[in-house]
Amino acid sequence: MQENRRFDHYFGTYPGADGIPPGVCLPNPDGGPCIRPYHDTNDVDLGGPHDWDNAWGCIDGGKMDGFIQEAHRAKTYRHEPADNGLPAELHLTQPYDPQDIMGYHDYREIPNYWNYAHLYALQDRMFESAASYTLVAHLYMLAAQSGGFVTPRLKWRTLPVWRGGRPKTFDFPEITLLLGSGKVDWKYYVTSGKLPDTDDAHVVGTQNEREQHPYKFSFWNPLPAFPKVMNDPSQRSRLVDTSQFYEDVNRGKLPQVCWVIPSADVSEHPPASVRSGMAYVTGLVDAVMQSPDWNSTAIFVAWDDWGGFYDHVVPPKVDRYGYGIRVPALVISPYAKQGYIDHEVHSFESWLHIVEERFGVAPMTARDEYADDMLQCFDFTQRPRRPVVLAATTQGSPYPQPLQTVEHIH
Repeated sequence: MQENRRFDHYFGTYPGADGIPPGVCLPNPDGGPCIRPYHDTNDVDLGGPHDWDNAWGCIDGGKMDGFIQEAHRAKTYRHEPADNGLPAELHLTQPYDPQDIMGYHDYREIPNYWNYAHLYALQDRMFESAASYTLVAHLYMLAAQSGGFVTPRLKWRTLPVWRGGRPKTFDFPEITLLLGSGKVDWKYYVTSGKLPDTDDAHVVGTQNEREQHPYKFSFWNPLPAFPKVMNDPSQRSRLVDTSQFYEDVNRGKLPQVCWVIPSADVSEHPPASVRSGMAYVTGLVDAVMQSPDWNSTAIFVAWDDWGGFYDHVVPPKVDRYGYGIRVPALVISPYAKQGYIDHEVHSFESWLHIVEERFGVAPMTARDEYADDMLQCFDFTQRPRRPVVLAATTQGSPYPQPLQTVEHIH
């Protein structure tokens, strides 16, 4: 799970995908000419604010035209008094141009991501589970809910949200406990380093300087806030550093289910480098491809929220919490259909559904019970395809890589 990019931002010009429509031009709050999408050649973007209120402001009742307005609000953001430790006023520490959120990248900046789409499966209907920020997204990734928590900000009093900041612990079911009870091997890998984001999703262009590690709660690692995980040594021991991921892969001991969470420098969370994030993800994928586990593996790559960047697709309304704005998503596997674009609607509960289906685990909520299982991305009549190892560098491998010859079992 990477950070803070939306589909149009990475694949808005990818052939055959539901990308940026012609003629898009968003209102300019300053009263000048409307603002159009543009090819952004920069390695570093700043994005926009991406909390609960920003999401609904961007969506703007389905018009999808509020992105520039929300970005303007990020220049200086005031907070209501709250016991969540936030300062009364937060200012940007570097110049910020709200038009940044209209930029898009392509194979020239992120060639490996485009190669994965070309060689495997690209999903152009993956929506963030809830219209909110990182912590909520990661809770849905694990539990198909957030316990009603959507934002620590107090002004949203009309919604069933927690008052006075986030809860200190969570006690609803989440998938790792169910996997553990069924003796399914799992691990949650956390990349050591700085936290990818600020404490408040309204702040743009700065990052938290605090360190993250496997046993420490963060928005990206919520499992330490589940007492049933931390109070059980067998469960707690499965929260490990990403360095262990490479050891496990090299030994052919990859868990049956695992998650890999980045640190700031490789997260792609603005202002992190797009290319550095791509190189990091490629390194993870290459390690699996070159391991004994490749022929029995499916890798899902996605980004946890839209990061304030413009996207044109209206999220389906499934309940009071979501869906949120569309994010990029890839399926990489020796059984993935080559060059397949999946147009089915997905959310982060789709990953839960396929895990539950595969290992016979009961669903936790209606969200994961009825989510699409993504099996249309696979063709299990084809022989497992050999790995395509890409350059795990900031330059990546040239796009497009040659397509493979696909053999089918008769």
